[in-house]
Amino acid sequence: MIAFPKNSFYAFYPKVKIKIILLLFLGFTTACKENLKQVESIRPEDSRFTQKILVEGLEEPLQIEFDQSGNIYWIERIGNVKRYNEKTGEVELLGTLDLTEETAPGLIGILLDRDFESNRQLFLFFSAAADKGNALRLSRFELDKEGKLDFSAEKIILTVPWEQPDGQHFGGGMTWDKEGNLYLSIGADSHPTQYSPLPFKNEGGRGEDEARTAGNTNDLRGTIIRIKPQTDGNYSIPKGNLFEPGTPNTLPEIYVMGNRNPWRLSIDSKTQYLHWGEVGPDAGMDSDEFGPMGYDEFNVAKGPGNYGWPYFIGYNRAYKSYDYATGEYGDPYKPDSSYNDSPNNTGLKILPPAQEALMAYPYQVSEKWPLLGSAARSAVGGPIFRKKDFSKNAERVFPDYFEGKWFITDYVRNWIMVVEMDEQRSKVISLEKFLPAELLTHSQPLDMDFSPNGDLYLVEYGIGGQGKISRIEYNAGNRAPIARASANVLDGKAPLKLRLSSEGSLDFDGDSLTYNWTIKGIDGKMVQNLTDLNPTLILEEPGKYVVNLEVKDPDGLASEDSFQIIAGNSQPQVKFQILEGNQSFYFPDAMIKYVVSVEDNEEGSLVAGNIRKEDVLVTAQYIPSGMGYPQLALLDRQDKLNTDTRLRHLNAKALIQKSNCLSCHLEEGKLVGPAFRDIANRYKKDPKAFETLSKSISEGGSGKWGDSPMPPQPTLNPSEISQIIDYILEIDSENGKNINLGSSGQYQTKAFKKRGRGKRLDSYFRTPLEMGSYVFLASYTDKGSPEKEGLNLTGKDYFLLRYPVLAPEDADFFSVTGISYTPSTNDPGFIFTGRGGHIGFKEIDLTGINQIKIGAPNRFWHWSHFVGATIELRSGNPEGQIIGEAYTIPPAPKGDKGPFFGEAMGLPATFDISKSDGLHDLFIVVKNLQAKESDALIMMTGIEFIK
Repeated sequence: MIAFPKNSFYAFYPKVKIKIILLLFLGFTTACKENLKQVESIRPEDSRFTQKILVEGLEEPLQIEFDQSGNIYWIERIGNVKRYNEKTGEVELLGTLDLTEETAPGLIGILLDRDFESNRQLFLFFSAAADKGNALRLSRFELDKEGKLDFSAEKIILTVPWEQPDGQHFGGGMTWDKEGNLYLSIGADSHPTQYSPLPFKNEGGRGEDEARTAGNTNDLRGTIIRIKPQTDGNYSIPKGNLFEPGTPNTLPEIYVMGNRNPWRLSIDSKTQYLHWGEVGPDAGMDSDEFGPMGYDEFNVAKGPGNYGWPYFIGYNRAYKSYDYATGEYGDPYKPDSSYNDSPNNTGLKILPPAQEALMAYPYQVSEKWPLLGSAARSAVGGPIFRKKDFSKNAERVFPDYFEGKWFITDYVRNWIMVVEMDEQRSKVISLEKFLPAELLTHSQPLDMDFSPNGDLYLVEYGIGGQGKISRIEYNAGNRAPIARASANVLDGKAPLKLRLSSEGSLDFDGDSLTYNWTIKGIDGKMVQNLTDLNPTLILEEPGKYVVNLEVKDPDGLASEDSFQIIAGNSQPQVKFQILEGNQSFYFPDAMIKYVVSVEDNEEGSLVAGNIRKEDVLVTAQYIPSGMGYPQLALLDRQDKLNTDTRLRHLNAKALIQKSNCLSCHLEEGKLVGPAFRDIANRYKKDPKAFETLSKSISEGGSGKWGDSPMPPQPTLNPSEISQIIDYILEIDSENGKNINLGSSGQYQTKAFKKRGRGKRLDSYFRTPLEMGSYVFLASYTDKGSPEKEGLNLTGKDYFLLRYPVLAPEDADFFSVTGISYTPSTNDPGFIFTGRGGHIGFKEIDLTGINQIKIGAPNRFWHWSHFVGATIELRSGNPEGQIIGEAYTIPPAPKGDKGPFFGEAMGLPATFDISKSDGLHDLFIVVKNLQAKESDALIMMTGIEFIK
């Protein structure tokens, strides 16, 4: 009730007018609420989301859980249970489970009890040492008074027999529904296969026949079970599971069967429907003999059901029936009347009707969901956003736009998508990327969930300390501005006049900003303070100065940017030029002619003789692993690119640091393992050194240098291992040192015999030579200022010659659409899709080049679905002048199963460019205007330039 004072303005009006005013007031407040709701229902700007890495250096993290006190719990497959305190940033090891030494899945599931705040209980799914790799167990544990795992309080809830020693397809997802029922996903316990794994050779179908597990109503493998844990450590069977208790040849725990590898489980708090991602088989094309290609799935179960595997995949696409007596395939199975006649089946013969997937996608571009791209795949799953799941005090809850939508991720393709479904949750209405790739730094996401404070947390899997936990925060309110500071000049003689610029500074909320420039001497002494947007500055005295810009919004949120100015001297201008020879590539035993020029405002020039030749430093370096301009530019920005910088083993040293090799090895002197120099002395004359050391690094070993075992480094790829070995073997070699050159002259480039394995490109261009790079560096340091010491400036330039084979993923330009590639997984497939796309390389020198060959297979291991395309070479831009003649790649031949290697993959597209010369921005344009958006056109492997 609203009461007004008798003497108020309202007391002079009749009651009817008061009612009108009240209605207007209430209407105004309602309109405000509706307007706020409309804003909340609009897709939020990408800039409102920020990703923060919380914990790094984790060993195979798999899943996260949250309590109500701001703590995050997670498991690592090696057996660790850990906790992170959001308030303090502290990471604590709660305990390490005693896992079997046999090869087995490990610790793969965690779930906090619904009453965790009071009983401190949690559930873990793991390969216990006591089970010797023959079982997975679900156990309940408690935390003791110190918050550590109390192993003596373990209650074994259930045990699942396990056969497959390498632990593939093991599931491990867990969640609760509102009735207190626990859901657990259990994989089908078998080898990876191309198609449905019905035939078997192993006794009892062990590791092969998934009719014995996923298709077996009397087996918990290949299912999602639903049970209700009791306080005494036992469990009951809730009503409504797939099979009533007591049904012969069935297990009452089964809620969903017919699963291959179900991953993360989520319950929609509103509908109580179960959601999960499911990893399918590996075939890249349909087979007339076996049935459909492989699909990954995202599924929603409104109740108990059979999701078809190993008889169906995707949208109930049926595999061919298999006759165990004759070993022959027959008619496809039927979803409503599928049967299991495997001799390894211990359950029902006639199976429940098969359910279709909500979403399914293959290796190739999905015709229904082209946004998902094409590449290897591993559907994980994720949470359903419901605003009511969060308290009113939650700090950063996502907006209403995401209400009821399902956040899903793929471990391999590395995207996060948002799925909108209809009211019945049986049809996808829309699919969109959550955020653009440049705003997400994650890789290999294996779990994703909302915390009580509203943030979206990600678990990033990694071996060798590469695992991470990060969170994505939503900012519904004011955003801090971004400062950008620059000047028209950075050096010059005093007095130095310059214009400062705040161009590029911005505020996402459109707030008016204040600008505060401070100019200080290098000693920190204040010189000047300015508040204009783009002020003019005059530095009267010679010296070094730091210019800082702070931009601030009306709420006090601020951002800063700074740079250095030198008054009293100008930086020398240095240029390295190739006068004769190709300016992009090096060739075996080719001769280049070069000259270095130096111009200095105060001292004159090299050509005029004011600057001595001996004061100009010029070096040449060969880097076996290769190097590109972006890496050189980064080193230059970090001030790490100098003539005394040894670039040859820069990558190797970074890899050694990242892989924790230095915790066991030193360059000199024994630590846990031998010194690198001792390894070099033993193996540098051994012709099999790369082979021997590669195996030791990738697989580990013991006994060669004493009793201490060497742990394996499985995260290092063959190219990275080769770089490390090259560094170790050349610790005392002259090859690692820079070659000093004159300021002009000739230099002969060489091609070196390959040792070890190359990068991804090496898989397709198996040359006997290394695909390295030559880097030429030239620098000159002037004499500074006669008025003040310490103002010496160095000018430098660098030049790069690459091996004449370029990888498409190293291009400088990419079309927005028409390309599918997953760099985070070293994916072999750089695919052009839909109606095509383009890539481009800056300033490619075609001097002396007669042919360009582009590897463009129309079939490969999983990629034998290419429809072909026309390839064009164009100069300047994607619509520029055509170089040579267009080349057409035909569709892939039908019927062959592969895998395909060499010429069987398809001949390269060959272009005669002998009439072209000089530097070009070279664009490779791939087109097929008759193709569908879901089509894959070609797989591009590399671009070779031939003299």
